[in-house]
Amino acid sequence: MDNKSKISNTEWGLVIGALLMVDLVQIVLEWLVIGLAINPFVDIFVGMSLGLYLHLRGQSLANPKRITGIIAAFLGEQVPGVDAIGLPLWTLDGIYNFLLSKSDKILEQVPGGKVVTSLVEKKK
Repeated sequence: MDNKSKISNTEWGLVIGALLMVDLVQIVLEWLVIGLAINPFVDIFVGMSLGLYLHLRGQSLANPKRITGIIAAFLGEQVPGVDAIGLPLWTLDGIYNFLLSKSDKILEQVPGGKVVTSLVEKKK
Protein backbone atom coordinates (compact mmCIF):
# COMPACT_ATOMS: atom_id res chain seq x y z
CA MET A 1 0.00 0.00 0.00
CA ASP A 2 1.25 3.45 -0.89
CA ASN A 3 1.97 5.49 2.25
CA LYS A 4 1.20 8.83 0.62
CA SER A 5 -2.00 10.52 1.65
CA LYS A 6 -4.73 10.43 -0.93
CA ILE A 7 -6.97 12.87 0.90
CA SER A 8 -7.56 16.20 -0.84
CA ASN A 9 -8.48 19.43 0.92
CA THR A 10 -12.07 19.00 -0.25
CA GLU A 11 -12.23 15.51 1.19
CA TRP A 12 -10.75 16.73 4.46
CA GLY A 13 -13.49 19.36 4.55
CA LEU A 14 -16.12 16.67 4.05
CA VAL A 15 -14.60 14.49 6.78
CA ILE A 16 -14.45 17.37 9.23
CA GLY A 17 -18.02 18.33 8.30
CA ALA A 18 -19.21 14.77 8.91
CA LEU A 19 -17.45 14.72 12.28
CA LEU A 20 -19.08 18.04 13.13
CA MET A 21 -22.49 16.56 12.33
CA VAL A 22 -21.73 13.57 14.58
CA ASP A 23 -20.80 15.95 17.39
CA LEU A 24 -23.96 18.01 16.89
CA VAL A 25 -26.15 14.90 16.93
CA GLN A 26 -24.41 13.74 20.09
CA ILE A 27 -25.01 17.11 21.73
CA VAL A 28 -28.71 16.96 20.88
CA LEU A 29 -28.97 13.38 22.13
CA GLU A 30 -27.22 14.39 25.34
CA TRP A 31 -29.73 17.20 25.90
CA LEU A 32 -32.55 14.70 25.34
CA VAL A 33 -30.97 12.49 28.03
CA ILE A 34 -30.97 9.40 25.77
CA GLY A 35 -27.45 10.35 24.76
CA LEU A 36 -26.19 8.98 28.04
CA ALA A 37 -27.02 5.50 26.78
CA ILE A 38 -26.47 5.93 23.03
CA ASN A 39 -23.41 8.19 22.74
CA PRO A 40 -20.83 5.66 23.99
CA PHE A 41 -21.83 3.32 21.15
CA VAL A 42 -21.71 6.18 18.65
CA ASP A 43 -18.21 7.03 19.91
CA ILE A 44 -17.01 3.46 19.47
CA PHE A 45 -18.34 3.40 15.92
CA VAL A 46 -16.92 6.82 15.00
CA GLY A 47 -13.51 6.10 16.55
CA MET A 48 -13.13 2.80 14.74
CA SER A 49 -14.52 4.18 11.48
CA LEU A 50 -12.26 7.23 11.53
CA GLY A 51 -9.20 5.08 12.16
CA LEU A 52 -10.16 2.70 9.35
CA TYR A 53 -10.90 5.56 6.97
CA LEU A 54 -7.57 7.25 7.66
CA HIS A 55 -5.73 3.97 7.18
CA LEU A 56 -7.50 3.20 3.91
CA ARG A 57 -6.74 6.69 2.61
CA GLY A 58 -3.00 6.42 3.30
CA GLN A 59 -2.67 8.09 6.70
CA SER A 60 -0.39 6.00 8.88
CA LEU A 61 -1.93 5.02 12.19
CA ALA A 62 1.55 3.95 13.26
CA ASN A 63 2.25 7.67 13.69
CA PRO A 64 2.09 8.17 17.47
CA LYS A 65 0.63 11.66 17.09
CA ARG A 66 -2.27 10.43 14.97
CA ILE A 67 -3.19 7.44 17.11
CA THR A 68 -2.84 9.52 20.29
CA GLY A 69 -5.27 12.07 18.85
CA ILE A 70 -7.87 9.43 18.05
CA ILE A 71 -7.52 7.78 21.45
CA ALA A 72 -7.66 11.13 23.25
CA ALA A 73 -10.83 12.11 21.38
CA PHE A 74 -12.40 8.74 22.18
CA LEU A 75 -11.50 8.87 25.87
CA GLY A 76 -12.57 12.51 26.09
CA GLU A 77 -15.95 11.62 24.62
CA GLN A 78 -16.39 8.97 27.31
CA VAL A 79 -16.34 11.61 30.05
CA PRO A 80 -19.94 12.18 31.13
CA GLY A 81 -21.24 15.61 30.20
CA VAL A 82 -18.66 16.47 27.54
CA ASP A 83 -21.38 16.52 24.89
CA ALA A 84 -23.70 18.45 27.18
CA ILE A 85 -21.28 21.38 27.30
CA GLY A 86 -20.88 21.25 23.53
CA LEU A 87 -17.24 20.23 23.23
CA PRO A 88 -16.82 18.86 19.67
CA LEU A 89 -13.94 16.45 20.27
CA TRP A 90 -14.42 14.43 17.07
CA THR A 91 -14.37 17.62 15.02
CA LEU A 92 -11.24 18.79 16.80
CA ASP A 93 -9.64 15.41 16.10
CA GLY A 94 -10.52 15.74 12.42
CA ILE A 95 -8.90 19.18 12.30
CA TYR A 96 -5.87 17.83 14.18
CA ASN A 97 -5.46 14.99 11.68
CA PHE A 98 -5.84 17.44 8.79
CA LEU A 99 -3.08 19.63 10.22
CA LEU A 100 -0.85 16.59 10.79
CA SER A 101 -1.34 15.53 7.19
CA LYS A 102 -0.53 18.97 5.83
CA SER A 103 2.52 19.40 8.07
CA ASP A 104 3.90 16.05 6.88
CA LYS A 105 3.39 17.14 3.28
CA ILE A 106 5.16 20.46 3.92
CA LEU A 107 8.08 18.75 5.66
CA GLU A 108 8.59 16.55 2.61
CA GLN A 109 9.02 19.64 0.43
CA VAL A 110 11.47 21.44 2.72
CA PRO A 111 15.13 20.69 1.94
CA GLY A 112 16.34 18.36 4.67
CA GLY A 113 12.83 17.82 5.98
CA LYS A 114 12.86 14.13 5.14
CA VAL A 115 16.14 13.68 7.02
CA VAL A 116 14.76 15.37 10.13
CA THR A 117 11.54 13.38 9.94
CA SER A 118 13.40 10.09 9.59
CA LEU A 119 15.69 10.94 12.52
CA VAL A 120 12.73 11.79 14.73
CA GLU A 121 10.90 8.60 13.73
CA LYS A 122 13.99 6.44 14.45
CA LYS A 123 14.26 7.81 17.99
CA LYS A 124 10.73 6.69 18.83
